[in-house]
Amino acid sequence: MSLYYTLVPALPALPPSLSQLRELPISVLQLEQRLSMLSDEDQAVLARALRLFQRERSGDEGFSDRDEVRHWQQELAAIPDKPLRRVLEENLEWRSLMAAQRYRLAGQADGTGFEGYGPRIWIIKRDWQQADFGLGRRYPWLVESLAQLKQGQCLALEQQILERLWRKLRLLEQSHPFTLMAVAAYRLRWSLAEYRLRWQGDAAQEHFSQLVDRALDRLGPDASVDAVTEAG
Repeated sequence: MSLYYTLVPALPALPPSLSQLRELPISVLQLEQRLSMLSDEDQAVLARALRLFQRERSGDEGFSDRDEVRHWQQELAAIPDKPLRRVLEENLEWRSLMAAQRYRLAGQADGTGFEGYGPRIWIIKRDWQQADFGLGRRYPWLVESLAQLKQGQCLALEQQILERLWRKLRLLEQSHPFTLMAVAAYRLRWSLAEYRLRWQGDAAQEHFSQLVDRALDRLGPDASVDAVTEAG
């Protein structure tokens, strides 16, 4: 515990809102040097959480959707702290919902073969044709996100998703001070900040479209060209 009382104050503050971010308060090299204070066990947990959370990943490009979900489940099972694990699970659930919307826009007629993370995947499959997959009460932003995808407002949608994640992580950081969870939440917020600064503006629009195209590639040649245009 004394280690965290030394480490946490050494991490310069990130802004309360992602929209307030103008620059990174610490470089990745400086950050990793300070995080090297953690035990090997804590560093392993932090690395696993970062792999699950990062929006750009390497090493799993060849995974099928089913294999990727199984990989997520295995990684999550090795996260010992429930509050941190829950934030990571929620992020994967959101990503699964967005993937379902993109697949449907691309012309996937039903949700029978859809693979995603979370206890509500069966509802998505059952209510595939509903705009909100029958989950609008739990995720009231789903209808708006669908409209944004149809209108090509990918950047605005991306920013909203990042802002939601930022708030969740900040709450985790504040509610578990001087613990590994606080350090992990800070590290994950730093990764969001770096991503936001690197892909803001026109570059963010282009990058988000690439993510959409990569997901739609899995549908094969029968995907609707018009739908792909709308989703990108």
